[in-house]
Amino acid sequence: MILTALLPVFWLIGRRTAPPTQQDPLLFPAGRAPVTLQESERGLAANAPPVTLPAPAGPDGVYRLIFVPGGSSGTGQAPFRIRLEAPDGRDLWQATWGGPDDDRLPVELAVPAGRLRPGRHALLVEDAAGTMRSFLFIVPEAAAAPK
Repeated sequence: MILTALLPVFWLIGRRTAPPTQQDPLLFPAGRAPVTLQESERGLAANAPPVTLPAPAGPDGVYRLIFVPGGSSGTGQAPFRIRLEAPDGRDLWQATWGGPDDDRLPVELAVPAGRLRPGRHALLVEDAAGTMRSFLFIVPEAAAAPK
């Protein structure tokens, strides 16, 4: 009974110590076009070649990735759980996105180039119905950038 009485106190303490969430502004270099990711038909088991990203302009470069969360069929149901997966299978980033009423509209994700290692990555989107869509892409080696 004592724990039940203290529950509102712990809730208020946690609520006051949590920082308010806010979105930071994003800056993009002029003239850099975003990369459109294509949905993989068979998910991560697909043999189709994934999109290869261009070499970043520098360590402070940003990749602008565009994808359709509802997939090519446009049958996704918001909210969407979006995960960015590294080549070794661990999650680099994840978020939940409510999405607009029309899930066929493209969404843009900005990812700092410094957070991505060379190799095959996946952007995984799961909708409210549990349908998983994968958007595969390859981050090139920095040394392999064209001169």
